[in-house]
Amino acid sequence: MSSKKWFVIGISGTTCSGKTSVATQLHEKLKNSIVLHQDNYFLSKDDPRHVLVKELNHFNWELITSMDMEKMYSDILQLIESFPNESNPSEMINKNILILDGFLLFKCKVISNLCDRKYFITLNKEQCWERRKERKYDPPDVPGYFEKVVWPEYIKHKDELMKDNDLYNTITFIDGSKSKKEIFEIIFNEIKKLLS
Repeated sequence: MSSKKWFVIGISGTTCSGKTSVATQLHEKLKNSIVLHQDNYFLSKDDPRHVLVKELNHFNWELITSMDMEKMYSDILQLIESFPNESNPSEMINKNILILDGFLLFKCKVISNLCDRKYFITLNKEQCWERRKERKYDPPDVPGYFEKVVWPEYIKHKDELMKDNDLYNTITFIDGSKSKKEIFEIIFNEIKKLLS
């Protein structure tokens, strides 16, 4: 695999923490970059693999199994293997850059292992709810979904990351209550240094 021509950045964290905004900004700033969003790999609403939360009569969209991660991984590999490295040596960056974002990105081990840098943006429950309640989802959140599903699944996922020492030691955690500008600058400045 020609991944040496690629520098892979993984941005994960709680729902509504600004992952996609940061990924998009990085993509705008970094030449030779491509961005892939895990959210684009959700299974269709009628897929039989979804897990129903009976008391809410609503699917649990917070599980890794609610997404086609095999497809995402295969898309990443295809990209890495087929995309030519046409960078200009006079530019700061002489590698192609792949930016991945998703709330369960590091739960998929094969994708997590591809990331040269891993960032995880955190929010506390109140901050997360304040942002989440303003967002429009398809399908929309049903009453009680955040309390019963979104937040407990996030805590469970974060605990799993914390307990996996090998993974935990490779992740930079960022406080999502900082401004989007600050979060972007923390990541961008580090990537710039690594690639210069």
